[in-house]
Amino acid sequence: MATVRTRGSLKRRGRAPRLDGAAASLAASARRRAALRKIALFLGLVVLAVLAFGRSEGVSVSIQEGEVWRQEDVSAPFDFAIRKPDDVLRAERQAIRDLTPPVFRAVPDVRVRSEERRDSLRARLTRALRLAAAGAPARSVDSARAGGGLPLSARQWELLQESFGRAQGEDAARLDARIVQSAYLVALRLEESGVLDVPIDTVRARSIVVRNDDARSEHVLATSAVRGQDQVFREAREALLAEFGSRPDTVAMGTAVVGLLLEPSLRYDPRATADAVRSAMQGLSPSEGAVRENEVIVREGDVVTAEILRKLRSLEAEESERRGDRFGLAALAGRFLLTLAVFLVFFLYLYLLRRPLYDDNRMVFLMSILFAAVIGLYAVAVRFPSVDMYVVPVTIVALLLTVIFDSRVAIFGLLTLALLGGLYRGMDFTFALGTLFGGSLGVFSVRDIRNRGQFFLSAGLVFLGYATVIAGAWLVEASSTERFLSDLLFAGISAILLLLAYPLLWVFERTFDLTTDLTLLELSDTNRPLLKELSLRAPGTFNHVLQVANLAEAGASAIGANALLARVGALYHDIGKMVKPEYFVENQRLAANPHDQLKPHMSALIIASHVKEGLELGRQYGLPKRVLDFIPMHHGTTRIEYFYRRAKEQEASGEAPTQDSEFRYPGPRPDSKETAILMLADSIEAASRTLRSPNHKRLEALIDSMIDARLSDGQLDEADLTLRDLHTIKETFLSILLGIYHVRVSYPDTEPDADSEAAPEDA
Repeated sequence: MATVRTRGSLKRRGRAPRLDGAAASLAASARRRAALRKIALFLGLVVLAVLAFGRSEGVSVSIQEGEVWRQEDVSAPFDFAIRKPDDVLRAERQAIRDLTPPVFRAVPDVRVRSEERRDSLRARLTRALRLAAAGAPARSVDSARAGGGLPLSARQWELLQESFGRAQGEDAARLDARIVQSAYLVALRLEESGVLDVPIDTVRARSIVVRNDDARSEHVLATSAVRGQDQVFREAREALLAEFGSRPDTVAMGTAVVGLLLEPSLRYDPRATADAVRSAMQGLSPSEGAVRENEVIVREGDVVTAEILRKLRSLEAEESERRGDRFGLAALAGRFLLTLAVFLVFFLYLYLLRRPLYDDNRMVFLMSILFAAVIGLYAVAVRFPSVDMYVVPVTIVALLLTVIFDSRVAIFGLLTLALLGGLYRGMDFTFALGTLFGGSLGVFSVRDIRNRGQFFLSAGLVFLGYATVIAGAWLVEASSTERFLSDLLFAGISAILLLLAYPLLWVFERTFDLTTDLTLLELSDTNRPLLKELSLRAPGTFNHVLQVANLAEAGASAIGANALLARVGALYHDIGKMVKPEYFVENQRLAANPHDQLKPHMSALIIASHVKEGLELGRQYGLPKRVLDFIPMHHGTTRIEYFYRRAKEQEASGEAPTQDSEFRYPGPRPDSKETAILMLADSIEAASRTLRSPNHKRLEALIDSMIDARLSDGQLDEADLTLRDLHTIKETFLSILLGIYHVRVSYPDTEPDADSEAAPEDA
């Protein structure tokens, strides 16, 4: 059945007001800038999503060893080699590095240089000992000792001096000469056997290659036949102990002399060794066996063995190489088109079905931030194998979109992110379906959120959704239990992370000045300071707003509007009356009516001022804009009827002419269903109190008259209410008002006003 809209709705479908040239140009320029911003956000998301794919080595086989192949038979489209697994290749390469004999160069004239160092050391020691024996200054003696480069302790120097004194010039009897000669012979023997310039434990091969550049020869030595730097001093000490016995000072001096005289006879050649390793690597085959064209690799229903898995992965790698770089222009263009299609689903939905949201760049930017955050987490999961994509908390975005906007926006956003995640996982239908199903359960669990504890219920439902799809896929594909448990674990982590939606919601509310249902729930508490103050300073008004809140909430719920917003707006719509409560009839008792001493024009100003004062109080207490809008819109631009008529009466008796505009509220008129419902509820609730012995017929007539009055006055022109909506609201109000019997003063042949004060005779 087609719906008939009110006059305001019909007006909006007509021709828009004509603008002058300058204004039209500015408006067009603003529209172009807004459109460019949205296009930039859209393309930015698409580019970010494409880059998140990253480089890949080819599509990896998702099935594991031991699972059953549920797809069609796979045959080789061409001949290809069966590649060795990466870990096997790494192990073989490392074995080649370890077992290839390293190359060493023979150092020429080692013996000659050792002899020269021996003679020099002997001469310096002789000179130092002679200076000491002749009583030379200590400074000269120390200088001569240091020139030899041999570190000596005080005790060792004393032993050398004593031996020098006893020998009386005979070299053979001198301890220093014996030590130097013995150390020289030890060093010579070690050099002839081969001394490496590197520690022996760095040589893992069983043999080494020795190249003699002078003789242009090359021979192989067993690693056990040569000495490393770490072995030389140990063997030298053992040889000196055999000669000098248990004389530690003498053995220590001899070992130090060996260090001075000895020179490595074999120097490591890293370049030649690397060439040898590289040459050996060339003989390493990266494959083992081959598959011929048309050979069946795996049949449907086969259990995937290690050999079948190697063949499948080898086929994928071969196809990848034949196609070229997977991050080439063709692959990049394909990813761009797929990503573009995914995001178009969401943005076309906003453009075609949610135009107010699409036109609000601030809200589009907020959605883009949420999408970009999930894309960034997807990119991390794609690049790090230890992070499974199931752990990405996609459902947080769905819940935030539900609370901030509604479930329809959330479902389309969830669909977009689920499809995108499926693309990242190589067209993984299970991941996309699991994310969509689990996220949908979470969305529906917070669709009508009434407390923040519902996030815990949502986490459980999200995990249940994921588990259902993962278990179903496990049973259909007969995949391994390890994979099933792993996916289930990561999905559980994602569900737990859903609890972060609460603090994130708080951040977005403050950053983007949002008013969510959770904020409205907090504002609906009548113990909040502002409402508490209203109940103390204007108790009659407080009772009025409670009744109006009940009416507005019921009316909004009946037509599918935001009932919670309507209730909260009703609770705060008359807070301005607490500034001058005695001027409003619901707060007057038996005291004199203050309006009796005022002219109608002044009374009207006081009555209308509660709108401005209410806005100031609301801003002072931090009420959000969506709630503040109810304060001026609940009266719109209606006329303060009682004082207008009184002014008309005085005009007939000689007073100045009365202007209609002086007795109207400043507005604006209601621009939403909720504010329009509040206008009707406020006026009808106040008017119903004027009825004596209210019954069904009188209440119905009253409601009809009030709605007709607002329609004829054009107050509902900007509200998107249909005649069917108005009929539903009327029936809802009538049902509630039948239980209300609070009586107010009635004025014959007049339309009661929500804020009109009592007549003089009844005040």
